[in-house]
Amino acid sequence: MNTNTAVLLLRFKDPQKVYNLAGRVYTNMLAGESIFSSPNPSMKELDVEIMKLGNALIAKDRSKIKNQAIVDQTDVVYVMLKLLIFYVNKVASGDRGIILLSGFDCNNERVAHSIPGKALIRRIDDGSVFCSAKVYLDPLYDADRFKVEITSTLDDAESWKKIFDFGGINKLEVRDLAYGQKIYIRVSRGNTHGWGTPSEPMVFIPR
Repeated sequence: MNTNTAVLLLRFKDPQKVYNLAGRVYTNMLAGESIFSSPNPSMKELDVEIMKLGNALIAKDRSKIKNQAIVDQTDVVYVMLKLLIFYVNKVASGDRGIILLSGFDCNNERVAHSIPGKALIRRIDDGSVFCSAKVYLDPLYDADRFKVEITSTLDDAESWKKIFDFGGINKLEVRDLAYGQKIYIRVSRGNTHGWGTPSEPMVFIPR
């Protein structure tokens, strides 16, 4: 007889994937707090550590110190997820529905994933090279790829040009832009199930 259990389907501790899963578990368990009434660690504690990881991902650059900070914080969140799996399995007692409600995958059935929602650009700064733009987004729980598009004609829906996609949240830099030419930038977030709605366009003047 097969027993339903919550499982951690992360072969490697990829920071973005750990961040995405932790966000999903946090959202689901908070929504189902009548069932998951006393998680250990608490959702407040998990939320704090998720935010730390999200901020570390946004701040990532080529600095060894910042990169190590991401590794260390990923370990913290990963351990919390492992502890929560024990809690969920105790509460669920083999009930597949309760396991999936928690946001964790079940050993006999994965959580039904959805296409990410609308992206939100936090700000756009000058990039690392001449005439480039660095795009900063709000942390995203359910996306593992991002698509950047630009246009100089906002009222022409056909004018949007895709610069790249499948870039991580720390690689959203657009280069080789025309000096002094006002452009509009928008970003879409996606996962293996498709692309979400593009963000509201934000204006930028390369220099």
